[in-house]
Parts: sequence; C-alpha cells; structure tokens
Amino acid sequence: FPYRNLNQDLNDFAPNCPLYVQILKPENKFHVKFADHVVCEEEFKYAMLALNCICPASSTLITLLVHTSEGLEGQESPEQWHRIYGKCSGNEVYNIVLKDSVFFSEYEGKSFTYASFHTQKKYGVCLIGIRRKESKSILLNPGRQYIMNGSDMCFFINLTKEENSTFKSKGEHCKRSFRIRLPVQSIVASMGTAIDLQDMSSRPSRSASLCVPNESTNSDSRRPSIAPVLEVPTFPHLQACDLSSELPRDKSTKSWEGYPPNLPYIGSSQTLCHLLKEKLPYCCLQLDKGCLHNQCEDAKAYNFRNRPIIVSAETAGNGLYNFIVPLRASYRPKEELNPIVLLLDNP
Repeated sequence: FPYRNLNQDLNDFAPNCPLYVQILKPENKFHVKFADHVVCEEEFKYAMLALNCICPASSTLITLLVHTSEGLEGQESPEQWHRIYGKCSGNEVYNIVLKDSVFFSEYEGKSFTYASFHTQKKYGVCLIGIRRKESKSILLNPGRQYIMNGSDMCFFINLTKEENSTFKSKGEHCKRSFRIRLPVQSIVASMGTAIDLQDMSSRPSRSASLCVPNESTNSDSRRPSIAPVLEVPTFPHLQACDLSSELPRDKSTKSWEGYPPNLPYIGSSQTLCHLLKEKLPYCCLQLDKGCLHNQCEDAKAYNFRNRPIIVSAETAGNGLYNFIVPLRASYRPKEELNPIVLLLDNP
C-alpha cells in the first residue's frame, strides 16, 4: 500500500470538508494546490510588513481581530492606552446576510460607503467587506460605486455578533456612560476617526446591549470635518472594476504600469505595479557606491522626495517579493511611493 499524504487522504474521503494548510515557504504552494486555503508564513509576514508601511499599526489591528477576547483586559490599569487597547481587543469579524440583518437591512439599494458610515454612526459597528451570493470572493471596501443587495453577505467588525446583541428602542432610557463608550469600543474598527476619550476612566459594562441613537440628535452633532456621504454614487451603473486603464499616462516619465517581468516562484499572483521602462544596471543598485551612471554615495546625495523604507534581511529571498509588490502597486499614487533600501548580509 503506497504512502499517501494525509491531507490528500482527507480530501479523498471527506471532499466537502474545507482544508486549511499552513506552510513556511511560498514556493511550496504549488505542492498543496488541493487545499482550499493556504497560509504561507513567510509570505504573510512580508505582506503585513508592507501594509504597516502604508498604514501603521495594521498588523496590530489584524492580530487583535484574530484573537478571541472579552475586551476586559487592562481595564484596571492606570495607563489610558492599556484600557483602550484591552477594550478594543474584544472586537472580532462577523458576517451576516444583509436582508436578515438589523444593522444593514435598511441600507439595501444604498452605496457601500453610505451603509458603512451610517452603521458605524448608529450602532458602532464597522462594515468592512461584501460577498455576493454567487461569488466566492470577498470585496474589501468596494467603495461608493458598489450598491448593496439583499442577498449580499456583510462582513463587519464588532464586539459581538448581531444575534447576541440586544437592541433598545429610541424611547428607552440609555445610560450616558454607555453612549460615550460605544464608539470607543470600536476605535480599532473606525480607523482614523477622532474620538473623545475624556470619560475612559469609567468602568466597562459587560452588557451586550446596543442603544440606538436618535437620528435627529446625530444629524446635529455630526462633525463638520466629515463630508456628506451619498446614498448612491453619481454614476450608479459603475461597478467595481479596474480603472487604471482609464487614467491618463504621461509618456515623458521613466515609469509605466505593468506586471513584474520575473515571478519568484510558480503560483505567485500577478499584480499591476509601477515599473521602470528600462531596467537599471546592477551597478546602480548599490546605493553606497558610485558608478559611471550615478555618482551618489550616501542617502543625502540621492535627495529622496519621500522617506525611504529600509529592510534588513540576511538574503534577498523570494518572500521579499510579497513585501515590494504592495508598495509598488498601481493603485498607489506615484507621488506617494517611498524608496525601498535593502540591507543584506549576503547580497
């Protein structure tokens, strides 16, 4: 009887059971194509580092979301950031069909941004993604051009799933302290939103109730710095698509948008990136040494417009591909690209 891989045996005898495989090196993905979901440790690590360079603390956000917590850690600490960090660690990602949801059902036919903004404002939950009924792909923040459908699966960040939440009507008395704490509990979800933390010293509530605020009160207290969020986009027929082909390109520049010419391993995904039209000579890649094409020998001489991103590694392995590609993706404005400097022990 020949030896067979345990995962392949599971796939043969339990075909309806989803397989999740964790591997170390991205080049080994080719050997586990039978798995439904593959998590590569090295690939994930570099991708998270790149995301941190674009949006600081992204790795902390994801770490807290994948760990189960009641959000009560650190509440006795005298440090305010300990209390905020512990309380927000209770947030997790949940999903529910839009038409069956108290949070989202009223936003059927509205734009994604409208639904996301008003559910955060009304219930303190953060809508982050959508999956169509006929699709297996999850659209993260599809934008204002996406119109919500009743059959859509909504993915949101909250302290508890909707089925475990207790809703109070507008007429019921709602404690002032909980009204203040509700946005704070979703501080991680509402990234970049200014929140008043002056009453964080109050003790946390273990209640899973959600106080539905009065719409008239909220409209008067909206911060003037927030622009109006439209119910439907100006062009409602526009769906999520690749708009890069519609953007004008300056033919006089030294770069263009295309796919990396050399993929590091079989199975790596193609991503549209900012690329140089002409490949630089190897001598120009050594930033600490001058050459015939460039006389610069230190960082000041290069006069970088944006701050450089410095990566220290032993060797330039295949995993670095997953670090560089997000930082050079075509959806990032060319003016915001940061120089990437590799410090290698073995170049």
